[in-house]
Amino acid sequence: MKKNIVIIGTLDTKGEEFSFLKNEIEKLGADTTVIDCGIIGKPMMKSDITRFQVAESMGTSIEAIIEKRDKNAAIKTMTNGVKKVVMNLYNKGEVQGVISLGGVQGTVLATKAMKSLPVGVPKVMVSTVANGKATFGPFIGTKDVTMIHSVADISGLNMITRKVFKEAAGAIVGMANNVDSDDINNKPTIGLTMAGVTTPCAMKAREVLEELGYEVITFHCNGIGAKAMEELVMEDKLTGILDLSPHDITDGLFDGLMPAYEDRLKITTQKGIPQVIIPGCADIILYGGLSNVPESKRDRKLVEHNPIHTHVKANYDEMKMVGRYIANRTGDSLGPVGIVVPEGGFSQLNCIGGPIYEPESDCGFADGIMEVKNEISNQNIELIKSKAHINDEEFAIEIAKLLHKYIKEVRDAR
Repeated sequence: MKKNIVIIGTLDTKGEEFSFLKNEIEKLGADTTVIDCGIIGKPMMKSDITRFQVAESMGTSIEAIIEKRDKNAAIKTMTNGVKKVVMNLYNKGEVQGVISLGGVQGTVLATKAMKSLPVGVPKVMVSTVANGKATFGPFIGTKDVTMIHSVADISGLNMITRKVFKEAAGAIVGMANNVDSDDINNKPTIGLTMAGVTTPCAMKAREVLEELGYEVITFHCNGIGAKAMEELVMEDKLTGILDLSPHDITDGLFDGLMPAYEDRLKITTQKGIPQVIIPGCADIILYGGLSNVPESKRDRKLVEHNPIHTHVKANYDEMKMVGRYIANRTGDSLGPVGIVVPEGGFSQLNCIGGPIYEPESDCGFADGIMEVKNEISNQNIELIKSKAHINDEEFAIEIAKLLHKYIKEVRDAR
């Protein structure tokens, strides 16, 4: 069965380029559905879904959009319209991949539709801004969007753009052909957060959970990882959470490089999904190179992890704030929450003799948890203290089995 690739394009300005891309994709054996999201000029090629249909999906018309003479509002309307059209096609089983070409506006428009699709649906964006110091977060979000730098501007066909567009066509068709639609996981799935300095614990915990019959998806503690994990909770794709490395919470509270998103832990709490939370790597604030560390924090214990990352030890008051944040966010959870504190140290760097070992600061975390538990009587939190270090094998086994216990209790109660 042929794969169908959706092409999102402003056909009033880039008709020649999109026509070339369409032909290249079809030469490789795939079908195409072209969506026109242009607004003012005349389309330079035929589309399968016209700009008029895109506007109508938003309850308006191209004429009405143009009449308002508001460029930003027009782009926003067409962006949301394309997103809606793409999702309708996906729900009908007519999207096995999506691709686009564009500058800043085209990239914003097309990737918004791409991000609405689940992980595993191939997404390729050929963009003029996929280079240099451009920020990719708004284009990628938490999804598997592949960005290809156009090298030359997307304005006509030439020796550069033809090669790049052929490369993009090969990428999207190859991805679509390689995706196994039958890759269905029947095992209950666990989300696990990990940092480089908590890897030994993560690896052992994953091994134990897999032996217990779970599939484990690991997310890096880079801020966006936890967001992607919690989106899967919203989609009912996860059975439990082992939040081993909530470092993003510390960065979010104290202006670090990898902050948590605004609603961190809210979804997991509302869904009542069983959780075990450990303050792995939550004992440091991440800054850029050493010169980026604030003057007020340069007298603390710190480690120059690499030329662009410096780990600065969080003090007692900051650790208490992290504990309070987690307790406040999870205290009224509809499901069981266990917070396990490894008193032997929270990371590879935080161990006896380690460069940021400072148990007098770390104890602020548990104190913050207890403060909130004492303030609010209905706190649905179990606080467990362990003498082990976070990367001790017995600790990893303990937390994996605790999560399994919570999941079993929830399952048995149904």
